[in-house]
Amino acid sequence: MLAAYTYIILVFNHVIMAFHGTSVPHKCTLDTSVYQDNSTTTQNPGHKQLNNVSFSRCSATHTYSDGQNETVQCSYGQWTYYPVYGETNIVSQFDLVCERKYLASLANTIYFVGVMVGGLLFGDLADRFGRLPIMLFTLYSSVILGIVTAFSVTYTMFVTLRFVTGILMQGLQTSAYTLIMELYIAKYRPFAGAVTECFFGVAIMILAGAAYLVRDWRYLQIVVTLPGLLTLFYPWVVPESLRWLIIKGKLNKAEEVIHRICKVNKIPFPADRWEKLKQSCDKGVDSLQPRQHSLIDLFRTSHIRQSSVILFYIWFAISASYYGLTFQLTSFSGSRYLIFFIGGAVETLAYILTLPVMKRFGRKKPLLACFVAAAALCLGAGIVSDYTTGWFNVTVALALAGRCAVAGLFGIIFVYTSEVYPTVIRNIGMGACCLWARAGGVAAPQINQWTKVLWSVDATIIFGVMAVVAGIFLFPLPETHNRRLPDSVQEVEDISRDEEAAGANGHLASSGKVSIVEEQAGLLPSSDQIKFTDVSKEREL
Repeated sequence: MLAAYTYIILVFNHVIMAFHGTSVPHKCTLDTSVYQDNSTTTQNPGHKQLNNVSFSRCSATHTYSDGQNETVQCSYGQWTYYPVYGETNIVSQFDLVCERKYLASLANTIYFVGVMVGGLLFGDLADRFGRLPIMLFTLYSSVILGIVTAFSVTYTMFVTLRFVTGILMQGLQTSAYTLIMELYIAKYRPFAGAVTECFFGVAIMILAGAAYLVRDWRYLQIVVTLPGLLTLFYPWVVPESLRWLIIKGKLNKAEEVIHRICKVNKIPFPADRWEKLKQSCDKGVDSLQPRQHSLIDLFRTSHIRQSSVILFYIWFAISASYYGLTFQLTSFSGSRYLIFFIGGAVETLAYILTLPVMKRFGRKKPLLACFVAAAALCLGAGIVSDYTTGWFNVTVALALAGRCAVAGLFGIIFVYTSEVYPTVIRNIGMGACCLWARAGGVAAPQINQWTKVLWSVDATIIFGVMAVVAGIFLFPLPETHNRRLPDSVQEVEDISRDEEAAGANGHLASSGKVSIVEEQAGLLPSSDQIKFTDVSKEREL
């Protein structure tokens, strides 16, 4: 639960531009001491009589006595803003309108480029140095940067700080989620994943309320950063991944974690099993070899290579659709705060529903069902928006339902991906997938801005088509329901070959090898001994 709390800080940073970067009604005013009430009379240097000045959003038109007109474009500092809700944001702060309008969506794109860089950087670092150190470093660094961002004096300063924050946010997400998944055995991983993803929807609702109450973007930036201060005690209470410690041969630290688990659950330390595990480690079992892994391992063997390529596109499609729909919610007429809040509520519902669905139907079938629903709803929203008038409520309802389906995809794909990759490259794999997800985040604001201009269609139609393609690509991937996490790259290949030979679909065949982490599972208390209603115990496990 404590690691999952970091997702609130993550979501705030990911979607804050839905309020920081929304368009604000504006009007070109030029020199208001000369031109007032859209009409004036004065003498210009050429001695032509200036009869009238009319102002539009981006320019002023001068009408002269000789019948000629002259259009003058507004420049920095020559706009007056008329915010609908009395808010101030970076659009009005830095004059991101007219020919500078693209800079608002570009700021969002630059942030997600930073997230992409973070996926490349921190996935490998977390596998090398541990999940917990990377989680804490990225968390506390982002708090500092978030506060500094609120005092940005130029657009360049703002986007630079947001870029670095994006790098840190991806490190936080991959390390925290991997830590959570590795603290749970297969039976409880869907539960852990669903609870973690629920923080996404809850954070959306909190942000909607905060943005409604705090209309100044600088104060809002500080408000969404302060929750990070509540995590200052984490180094003393959040344990490192037991699985990672054992895989890396850090047995002394692993023993300390096991003692903590046993103490919290009031059960005896399993000394015999621990000695057996240490003896296996001393013999140099393959899964414990200290060889350093890298992104190349995602393409080194056939089955992992196939899974990686498919997962990369799926993550891209899900992320582009999710953020594209999220940013569109604040562009609809009506109360942007209420619509945004409802979006968070339906998203939370989707995450909650993924738990019983994954337990009953596995991973692939729910993923396919969500892709079909997302495709139908997004295509429907786009068609209604493009070819009807006066159906605003229907468009909003379809877009919200489509976002709910995409949120369900997010809730499942995190769990599924963590189960596809073996322990030794799990964080690298998650980081690489998140890299492609952030490529989707990079594309989302540009899709929203340019699709209508270039192809005269609503962006939701593009998201629907992407969902169709992703659903087709899903079929070759394995089912991971109710099977233990693989530890080594070779183990994944052996399991895949055994399944193909047996004609199985999603059931783990015996590879004839002993998994050290499978031994580790025997060190943990049984489900009958664990009281998951106790939050502190759930954290320790």
